[in-house]
Amino acid sequence: MLTAALLSLAGCGVDGANSVEPMVRDSAGVRVVEYAGVPDVEPPFALAPQPQYRHGGRAGDYAFGLVGLGRLFSDGSAALSDDANSEIVLVTPDGAEYSVAATAGEGPGEVGYVLGMFTRGQDSLMVLDRRNSSFSLFVDGSLVLTESLADLQRYTSLWPQGIDAGGSFLAATSSFRSGFEEEWLQGHMARFNPGTGAVDTVASYDFVPGAGNPSQGFGSIAVADGHFIYTRSDRPEATWRATDGTVEQIVRWQAEPERLTEEHLVPLEADLRARLRFANRDAPATVVERLTRETMVEYRADLGRPLPLFRPPFGDAEGRVWLPTYVPAGPREGSPPYSVISSDGSWLGKVDAPPGLRILDVAHDRVLGVIKDEMDVESVVVYELISR
Repeated sequence: MLTAALLSLAGCGVDGANSVEPMVRDSAGVRVVEYAGVPDVEPPFALAPQPQYRHGGRAGDYAFGLVGLGRLFSDGSAALSDDANSEIVLVTPDGAEYSVAATAGEGPGEVGYVLGMFTRGQDSLMVLDRRNSSFSLFVDGSLVLTESLADLQRYTSLWPQGIDAGGSFLAATSSFRSGFEEEWLQGHMARFNPGTGAVDTVASYDFVPGAGNPSQGFGSIAVADGHFIYTRSDRPEATWRATDGTVEQIVRWQAEPERLTEEHLVPLEADLRARLRFANRDAPATVVERLTRETMVEYRADLGRPLPLFRPPFGDAEGRVWLPTYVPAGPREGSPPYSVISSDGSWLGKVDAPPGLRILDVAHDRVLGVIKDEMDVESVVVYELISR
């Protein structure tokens, strides 16, 4: 039986003084792992004190405009998408050199807006282009094929989140229209065969709360080790589904969310003002301030409401699930520390990261991320995951 202990998850108020063992049981073929609190365990690994390499911001480095996605290969080299320049950049295992695999455009070997990247083996990179409705396969940095995703976008709201062992995309609902009456808008998980264009919807899930639903939760799908991982950010629970939609494992823990306070509103107001100023560049400062005050009235009406327990999770190459900490007005992808759960439901603990590091990928005992300097210039860094 797995062993663990109690701790309060970042953003939760559970007392973690007493150690407990989780309940592990089988329920109609589903493995259920239940913790009485939030396990207080020392993670088996941590980020090394210094990165293995850093690329960007120096003479001879690629000048990143806005890093979107990133993936690691087994030798430590990395593939990055630059959303500002619409390019795919490959960085060598020591971070000393780079090459551009794809430039901006609409033709073969060119990209518009990359909204998915997956590695296959050591030398293959699959790039999903939302703007050009296509995916491309690069091997050793050279284009091998390009196929259309137009039918997937034209007839569904699905978008690939990962790949299964057979090469099919594991897709999930990626967009919605507001104004629905249901308590929860249902999202869908599906397998998409890029060769035949066949879409096989395998499961549904709570995606977005309706207008009359006070929940602050949001349903998210990650892919880890060829499985769908579903979470709802207002529930301390994660569900593993096979590619055919069958529920295989559920991990639950006990956690009380933080409540929205006046203290939370301070960074929220600063962030809102900055976003309104950016969106209304030609407007006088008085107009921006008025819009800020009016919107903050809505925020203050929510004082006391529970905050999400975590940001949308991501899966790593070893099948682990990482739950980023939710911080009001923090980055959309979440902040450290990251609560990590193994593929068998073991709670591995909370892994910290340097302030300002945005994790892009975890694979092959390394972490790929993005950092900014004091001038907001982005660089990519690779840290080794070291055993404790």
